[in-house]
Amino acid sequence: MYKKEENFKEKFRQALISTAKVISDDYKSLKNKKKKIDTDSFGSLELENLNDINDFTKFRAESDSAALKKKFSNKEIYQKNIPNTSSRRSLYEVSEKIRYEFLGSQMLKGISKNLKENYNNKLVKKSNNSLRSKEDVPVTDAFELYMLKKFFDIKLNLYSEKILSFWEKEFNSSFEKHLDFLNKNIENQENYNSRFSEILKNMDIFDTDDDSKK
Repeated sequence: MYKKEENFKEKFRQALISTAKVISDDYKSLKNKKKKIDTDSFGSLELENLNDINDFTKFRAESDSAALKKKFSNKEIYQKNIPNTSSRRSLYEVSEKIRYEFLGSQMLKGISKNLKENYNNKLVKKSNNSLRSKEDVPVTDAFELYMLKKFFDIKLNLYSEKILSFWEKEFNSSFEKHLDFLNKNIENQENYNSRFSEILKNMDIFDTDDDSKK
């Protein structure tokens, strides 16, 4: 039974890697059957927990995301525009991840399905009634929800809406007037990253000497 399970995991892992290579256009090595498939390009695929359909969705979505990053995200452009503080960088990283995942979701319905289902599953798992103030909510968590709502049009559950509510006013104040530009330049990483970095630089929530506390 154990060997059968391991064989199944290995077949699933190889299928994810093959799909990721096709998505990212890194499929040339597949033509050479003697060449070992490089998993490092798409992150570590540890398939220890495959207990239900949500686990399969999670691994598919993570593999798709890694492939889309390789296809659509240029490292030099990303580094060129990266903010100079940790708090801004964390939001900048979220913004770029949403950008290339959104491009992938526009490219293939299967990718869109995997990403949206995985995000929806993650939202369902969010449940904590101890939130009382903004200090209880990491700004990065709230910002990811904001980006999902604006770009993926994902319907947030009540708890996720509560998380976002502590920060949404600040996000709207900084980003609302730029959303049209960002949507129009979603395929232009230079314009998109540059504008995002500029927005983050001007956000009032980071006006502190030690913004990492935020």
